[in-house]
Order: sequence, then structure tokens, then C-alpha cells
Amino acid sequence: MPEFKSRFVKAGLDNDFAEFIDAHAGEDVRLDLQWERGAFNGGNEGEFQFFVLFDGCAEQLEKGEKPDIGNCHGTEYNVPKVNGKPLLAEEDGVWRLRGVFAPGERSGPKQGLLAVELTPAD
Repeated sequence: MPEFKSRFVKAGLDNDFAEFIDAHAGEDVRLDLQWERGAFNGGNEGEFQFFVLFDGCAEQLEKGEKPDIGNCHGTEYNVPKVNGKPLLAEEDGVWRLRGVFAPGERSGPKQGLLAVELTPAD
């Protein structure tokens, strides 16, 4: 089974995750993602959680500046909750997502971002 393991250290900047997801859309993949403190860009909705990774920015970011939709392009990854239980876990400011997922096809853009659903495998 294809596997992707990464630690994101800069706020929302992708490191080959989008290419991996595109290459394996529709098949089960094992993910082990972790964000350093302050690097997570995401949140919670009623039925899902999400995180955003940016592929690049139109202009060079200033030191300490975080990427955002106005200047950068990227993807929002949606992770459905299972029986109301969130799969993205936060502990002491460090976020993590682990498990087997089936990534959907990239869609959009919506509000400046493409979107991909990461459906938990049965």
C-alpha cells in the first residue's frame, strides 16, 4: 500500500503531499502526517475537519509571514469524521493525522483553493 509520512514545519507549505495524493487518487493510502507547533492551517466543521497546504505563492513571503489565499495557491483537504469522531488530533499544539484513506479527485477551485476529500478506509 502506498504510504506518505511527513512532518510539516512551515505554516501550511506543501512538501510533495499534493503530488502523492494526485498519483494515488481513488486508491487506499497510508498517511502519517504531523504538523509542528504553529504550522497547522485548518479547522473543524460539523461533519468534517480540514487542513490547507499551499503549493506556492505569487510573491516571496516576508520572514515570519504565513501563506494565505490572497497571495498563494493550494489545496484544502477534507477529512470526514467517523461516527462524529475527529480523525485529526491535536495535542499540545501539535496536530497529527494517521490512518488509511482513499483520496478523491481534486476539485474546484472554491474560494481560491482546490479541494480533495480524504475518505477514511473501511
